[in-house]
Amino acid sequence: MKNKEVKSSQSMPKRRYTKGLVTGLSIAVGVLGLSTIGLATAYGCTQSAANQYSIQLENVYQKNMYDLVESVNNTETKLSKILAASEGGLQKKLLAEVAQNTELAENSISSLPISQNSLADSVKFINQMGAYTQSLADKLAQGGSLNQKDLSTLQNLHESVLDMKNQINKFVKKVQQNYSILQQSLNIDGDFNNFTIDMSSIKGEDIDYPVMIYDGPFSDAEQNVTVKGLKGETLNSEQCQKEVEKAFKNYASISYSGEINSRFETFTYHMTNTDNQKLFVQVSKVGGHIITVSGKGNESQNKKIGFDEAKKIALDFASENGIEGGEVVWHDQIQNDIYLNLAPTNNGIILYPDLVKVKVDLTTSTIVGYDATNYFLNHIPRALKAPAKSANSYKSKLPSDLAIKGTKLVLAPLDYDREVVCFEYECEKAGSTYYVYLNADTGKEENVLKVIQTTDGSKLM
Repeated sequence: MKNKEVKSSQSMPKRRYTKGLVTGLSIAVGVLGLSTIGLATAYGCTQSAANQYSIQLENVYQKNMYDLVESVNNTETKLSKILAASEGGLQKKLLAEVAQNTELAENSISSLPISQNSLADSVKFINQMGAYTQSLADKLAQGGSLNQKDLSTLQNLHESVLDMKNQINKFVKKVQQNYSILQQSLNIDGDFNNFTIDMSSIKGEDIDYPVMIYDGPFSDAEQNVTVKGLKGETLNSEQCQKEVEKAFKNYASISYSGEINSRFETFTYHMTNTDNQKLFVQVSKVGGHIITVSGKGNESQNKKIGFDEAKKIALDFASENGIEGGEVVWHDQIQNDIYLNLAPTNNGIILYPDLVKVKVDLTTSTIVGYDATNYFLNHIPRALKAPAKSANSYKSKLPSDLAIKGTKLVLAPLDYDREVVCFEYECEKAGSTYYVYLNADTGKEENVLKVIQTTDGSKLM
């Protein structure tokens, strides 16, 4: 893989790097794959059993591959956020997270069947990047600040990671199309197996961007491990089924499918509506609240409704299922589905911790996706006061190269289970959109979010 030259006024510190690590683990895992088949024969196992072992090993490889993708994607996003941040506290946090992500990426690479030294340059680059970002985090922790040379180096690192991310994500598309990592790792061509050759040969500028989606600020925040928002009596499966029937007036058939007891104790149902759309519905035992709905929109191109009608359908559905005072705070349309994020407000402050996500099919005018997990985890009565200062009071704290497009007053869910009233600044920089959160009382920079656009909505719900 190609790595752009990264220059700095100081040489990058090196973490301990064992040259044979990838080799040793790759050989060990490869031998495991071969031994699996050999043992199957030796002990008289059936061919189907041997096939099952191969499938399990392939699943392990694919998990490691997807873990690698996630680590590299997260690294690129956090580097871009560091470049948009202006305060040392947040920069230090993000730099430390980059260092952690690079370690995860190294572990994932080491667990793939890669031939000796074939990706040594890439592994070394990840290793040194982790050490460098950790050194900058330590510098900030000691009261220092990032100078222009530090920022220039981080910019070069970001460009290199972006290139790496795009290449790895292109390769993953092959895995999603029935490419077998195990089979290709057992095919040896000279000093390298075919999997290594395939990984190493992905180059060029015509790379598809990764499959990610931005779905609104704090859409995946889950602050509390304890459930705070559920109210009502404990119901049985028949009573909860009646709640499903009441919520989906266009249901054709419903069947009870079981229980799930994790953070929520729920009953689950398979439902088919009058448009022959199949939905999986999860209902809380306490109160009979619909927690999630999973389904697929209609592939028809004939849209029956527009945004205003979809908005009303989403708000009515949420209200009937126990969501108090929801308002649309973000929306997007992908093909014939419209995605809406709803949140209650308190004294004009948007409550992001209580976010609800809804997906409406524009061709059938019905709910085909719903997630109220955050709401029922976090929703409690709150006494919030409007801040004494305005959003304009803190504009000078933002980097000068950020163009402000809009502001909101929000309750932001942050680390360590904190909820902080912030001014949300929607900003643009170099063609990208960022959301910057400044503490409404102090002006301190609490968080930065970056928008990632794609046409694939598979990760939204």
